[in-house]
Amino acid sequence: MQNILPTVRYLHALEFLPQSHFLVDRSKCCTMLVRHIVIYIVLPSFVLAQVCFRTDLKKVKDKTINVKVKYCCKGYKRLTGNIFRCVPQCRQNCGSGICSKPNTCSCNRGYENLNHLPFNRCVPQCKGGCTNGRCISPGRCICANGYKIDAATGHCLPICSSGCANGLCKSPENCVCNKDYTLNVNTKICQPDCKPGFQLNETSNACHPICSKGCDNGICRAPETCECKMDYQKGPDNSCLPICKNDCLNGKCTAPGLCECLAGHVKISDSMCLPDCKNGCMNGFCSAPDVCTCNSGYTNESGNKCQPVCENGCANGFCNAPGQCTCDKGYSKVTENSCAPVCKDGCENGLCSAPEECTCHQGYSSVSANSCAPVCNDGCENGYCSAPGECTCDEGYSKVSENRCAPVCKNGCENGFCSAPDECVCYEGYNKVSENSCAPVCKDGCENGFCSAPGECTCKEGYSTVSKNSCAPVCNDGCENGFCSAPGECTCHQGYSSVSANSCAPVCNDGCENGYCSAPGECTCDEGYSKVSENRCAPVCKNGCENGFCSAPDECVCYEGYNKVSEKSCAPVCNDGCENGFCSAPGECTCDEGYSKVSENRCEPVCIEGCENGYCSAPGECTCDEGYSKISENRCEPVCNEGCKNGFCSAPGECTCHQGYSSVSANSCTPVCNDGCENGFCSAPGECTCHQGYSSVSANSCTPVCNDGCENGYCSAPGECTCDEGYSKVSENRCAPACKNGCENGFCSAPDECVCYEGYNKVSEKSCAPVCNDGCENGFCSAPGECTCDEGYSKVSENRCEPVCIEGCENGYCSAPGECTCDEGYNKVSENRCEPVCNEVCENGLCSAPGECTCKEGYSTVSKNSCAPVCNDGCENGLCSAPGECTCHQGYSSVSANSCAPVCRDGCKNGYCSAPGECTCDEGYRKVSENRCAPVCKSGCENGFCSAPGECTCHQGYSSVSVNSCAPVCQDGCEHGYCSAPGECTCDEGYNKVSENRCEPVCNEVCENGLCSAPGECTCKEGYSTVSKNSCAPVCNDGCENGFCSAPGECTCQQGYSSVSVNSCAPVCQDGCEHGYCSAPGECTCDEGYSTVSKNSCAPVCNDGCENGYCSVPGECTCDEGYSKVSENRCEPVCNEVCENGLCSAPGECTCKEGYSTVSKNSCAPVCNDGCENGFCSAPGECTCHQGYSSVSVNSCAPVCQDGCEHGYCSAPGECTCDEGYNKVSENSCAPVCEDGCPNGFCESPNCCSCNEGYIKFENVCTRQWDDTERSSTGGPTQTGIMDICEQRCWNGTCVDGQCSCEENYRLTEDPRNATKFLCLPECEEECVHGYCAYPGVCVCYDGQTPQEGVECPSFRGTENAGRTAGMNIFIKNWLFLALVAVAVLLVVIIYVIMYALRQRDYRVDEKEQRYGVYFSAKQADIIRA
Repeated sequence: MQNILPTVRYLHALEFLPQSHFLVDRSKCCTMLVRHIVIYIVLPSFVLAQVCFRTDLKKVKDKTINVKVKYCCKGYKRLTGNIFRCVPQCRQNCGSGICSKPNTCSCNRGYENLNHLPFNRCVPQCKGGCTNGRCISPGRCICANGYKIDAATGHCLPICSSGCANGLCKSPENCVCNKDYTLNVNTKICQPDCKPGFQLNETSNACHPICSKGCDNGICRAPETCECKMDYQKGPDNSCLPICKNDCLNGKCTAPGLCECLAGHVKISDSMCLPDCKNGCMNGFCSAPDVCTCNSGYTNESGNKCQPVCENGCANGFCNAPGQCTCDKGYSKVTENSCAPVCKDGCENGLCSAPEECTCHQGYSSVSANSCAPVCNDGCENGYCSAPGECTCDEGYSKVSENRCAPVCKNGCENGFCSAPDECVCYEGYNKVSENSCAPVCKDGCENGFCSAPGECTCKEGYSTVSKNSCAPVCNDGCENGFCSAPGECTCHQGYSSVSANSCAPVCNDGCENGYCSAPGECTCDEGYSKVSENRCAPVCKNGCENGFCSAPDECVCYEGYNKVSEKSCAPVCNDGCENGFCSAPGECTCDEGYSKVSENRCEPVCIEGCENGYCSAPGECTCDEGYSKISENRCEPVCNEGCKNGFCSAPGECTCHQGYSSVSANSCTPVCNDGCENGFCSAPGECTCHQGYSSVSANSCTPVCNDGCENGYCSAPGECTCDEGYSKVSENRCAPACKNGCENGFCSAPDECVCYEGYNKVSEKSCAPVCNDGCENGFCSAPGECTCDEGYSKVSENRCEPVCIEGCENGYCSAPGECTCDEGYNKVSENRCEPVCNEVCENGLCSAPGECTCKEGYSTVSKNSCAPVCNDGCENGLCSAPGECTCHQGYSSVSANSCAPVCRDGCKNGYCSAPGECTCDEGYRKVSENRCAPVCKSGCENGFCSAPGECTCHQGYSSVSVNSCAPVCQDGCEHGYCSAPGECTCDEGYNKVSENRCEPVCNEVCENGLCSAPGECTCKEGYSTVSKNSCAPVCNDGCENGFCSAPGECTCQQGYSSVSVNSCAPVCQDGCEHGYCSAPGECTCDEGYSTVSKNSCAPVCNDGCENGYCSVPGECTCDEGYSKVSENRCEPVCNEVCENGLCSAPGECTCKEGYSTVSKNSCAPVCNDGCENGFCSAPGECTCHQGYSSVSVNSCAPVCQDGCEHGYCSAPGECTCDEGYNKVSENSCAPVCEDGCPNGFCESPNCCSCNEGYIKFENVCTRQWDDTERSSTGGPTQTGIMDICEQRCWNGTCVDGQCSCEENYRLTEDPRNATKFLCLPECEEECVHGYCAYPGVCVCYDGQTPQEGVECPSFRGTENAGRTAGMNIFIKNWLFLALVAVAVLLVVIIYVIMYALRQRDYRVDEKEQRYGVYFSAKQADIIRA
């Protein structure tokens, strides 16, 4: 019921609106019908739920009878009008909502009930509830003064101009500080409560520690606790002094890492200064500025140069250090003061006479710049000269004379000779079978035998000689269709199988139906049969067998449905004949040209391209149906004589609108915008065009446009900008926030809200001050983040200033402006300079810091106050006598600035001096004397001598073949042989010598069509290939299909084949091969997609069949006559005329669809089984009403009266018949009849009067209304009568002394519907215009709206009716309840039918009104739905 109430209310409102509010469209009979049904039939059903009934006593002709009276239930009130209507009442105005049920307000979208109580009025809804503000419209919260909106929560938060850091803003400008913080009454800032030893810094609003003596170069981290900055350290008086990481020797640390040298000193590193000798100090050290002191062992010959001293001289060298000789180039030390010449690579078998110059000993000769070898004048074959005139044999050789050695084979050499140590070479005609043995050779082999002597073969048992070097197995009984593979064993040729021990027969693997196997895999057919596949033969009918099959040779059998017409032919049979056609297949008729099949044995004329909206009257000739005209040879269109604007002619004289248009007349359509078109007009379907100065915001709505925008405001009309509250206009399209009291060092960000510029903090509502976040030590903040130092101080960082000492403060710190204090361990030497103090002398160093010695350059610390010289690269075999200077130990001599080497006086050939006078051989050498080493070749040196470690040098006539072996050399080569001695060639086995350096292969048998390429091996000539060991056959490179190669590249065809190219022969089929190819002589194979039908003929195959057609080519169907193709393998019948509401089941034959029945040859009509009252069947089971009727059920239509039929019913189209008790007053209206008339009132329903204002009804008679005084002074009802009535009921009043008394602001009134009942009605001081007084002083409008100024409601039809009837009271209207009861059963049936017909429609009017708006039509309360 709750969902229905908004709809009922809205329909009531529509019924009461004046006609000027509607648009007239009398052509829409369907819409009018719905209106009357809803209002007069459906509406009472809704209202009945709000209507209550009671039984009252009523006097009729001196008789008291019980009368059933209907009235509005509690919480509802009756509206004025002829129809009895009850609407819910709410105690107060719902505002932006509707009273949906008693004391329940249903709010519009964006509104909610006040305090969320359903009986309260509807107020705007804002996010978060708009705390501390006022929600003026949905989603728009206006905060109270001193508050601002929080976008996240929707609450209005208080504003504290100071920001309220370290506290909470409880209310505007009321800041409550956190614990341990106190509010500054001037700045309104929460300041921390500082502990002892700390003080408040108002700029940063933080507690800073106090250091009473200051904290130069540091930060005061805690009370009286200084933390030095990086690179500073604690000094006296809690001050911070700069640090030089490695001290500052002979200088002063003036800043972190910055060392300044003393006078006469120079900086050698970031932390060290040394005395400066301007002219240098070679071999000494600068002990003081410009003072040079020589090192020990040196003497000063000039002011700045010290020379070394060697007391015993330096033969072949010079004194380079005290007592140390350095040899001249090319010499090496042999004693402390003597040098000898050096030959770096030694001087084998000689002596070094001068640097790099060798002289050989007697009996030796020079072989290289540093080597001499012994000499043997007569040479040393297969050996080497080990001493002058003495020969030593190489390994594996033995001496055969003073200067010659021969190879030795320890295990002998059977049938050969020893050519090298343990290397055997076979005699001619023999081959090696082991390291020391040779066997005879048969050059052409010895197949199935063995070689008994060079070139002589002997056969094995069971074999016999077939050639000089070949034996074959013997089968005594022969081997038919095979070959003898072993003695007495037969093997069949390929394609044959064994049938006995010595016989083979051909094999056909797949059998040979109706034939025999004549060769491997080849079938030969029996007489009267022909091949249909490789292994099958079929019977042959020589004269063919049309429409039949050959069952045996020359025997024809017809297919089913065919009859024999000759020995070789069968014809199809059609039992029922074939009108206008011929029998093309058994029982199948084919139509003559221009006709199509309409039954199995009958054909009709055909219009190939169809005959839309017409019929085929002759082949290819179309005639149009009535109401259609021809537009082409095969097409007719419906005719609409008056045209069809924005639509098309869908049937003769019938227009159908284009999509998006609706009909406005029989031949005209207009565009439709379903959702309306706010501030615009519908220019095309669903397309809104905005009025000038408006733009589209949605598909159906336009808003005013301000082209240049409307910053901080809204566009109230085209081109007109209105500023938001708190903003003022600065241009036509821009509003800026206003701050009434200004905003120093900031800008106005919102109305009366000042925001500081970056780097400033708020100090008052309208003023900001600069901020230095890190403070400003010894200075003040002059601009954001910018510090200005106090006088006598300078900036050391962005937020810190230090005291300045203009002349500096060496080894001290500036403790106050112009005041220097020395660091600990330093003494002041001037106003601005301090020096370190060292209590003990610094040996080879200087005092660089208090009590700290720093060594001079080239020295390193050995104790706290002593330094020793440093040689950075070490001093191998010596000692460091001065910085970077080495002195060698005895028996060693200097080889570099920091290294000494041992001395061997007699040299060390092929070795090195490892200790004084001790020689060690180099790797790969062995000692042969105290000062000489010789090379070693571990694997020997065959036919050569060892010239270097692991390196052999070959004797004359030999060349190297490996690291330790040399082989004899034959300069002209040795083809097919090997060099057995220098210049001597020996042939390989199977070869004969034809010249000094060339051997040729030997073949014992002739090479047919080839030449001997290797011993016993034939190589074929060009164009030939090997067929046996010594035979070659011609080659045809591209093959020789179905033939044999008779010469290189030349083919000869086999029998039954003919040449088709140079290398191909094809089989011959003399009778041809239709749709196939000749695969063998006289044998046909079908092409792909074809199958065999005779020996030389093939037919196409369609794998998926060919429904209603035949296979014309492989996989392609051709339709039978009267059919057309619908898929690759399917044909459908053709009906030349369109099958209206049916389908073509056979050529020219129509079958009706389900729900349709045949009305002509090619036309079907829909069937409505239950009939179609006042209409016609437009689709199966679907009725369409005749003009002037509308549907009331699936199969029934009722007449329509477009202007309604008030208090009556429509008996025929446009004809109204009055209900009982009513008389016709116009074409579409009936009025109730009161037989006795209605003085002082009007007839509200049959025999029921309603009284005019100031009158009340008693026994259907209107009498004048009176008050208490009038009641006692006039001849009104007696006191006794009133007491009787009071005892029955005193509605809304109190019965006192038999009288009904009303409360204050209520007045006593007789119930116009029941004279025995009194009512207490509320009074309003001012008249409720177009409304009624619901409660004392509270007006409610008839349409549910809120009255303006509390009393004035918009014009409403109900009040106009009241004016016309002399302002009759709203409670004196009755509804014809008795008539409703009489037709209650009929109403239920009609409501069900209407609900069923409209089941897909939506009458949720309240939702659609809010979403789309509403359109009205004259005198109806229907809604044009979107």
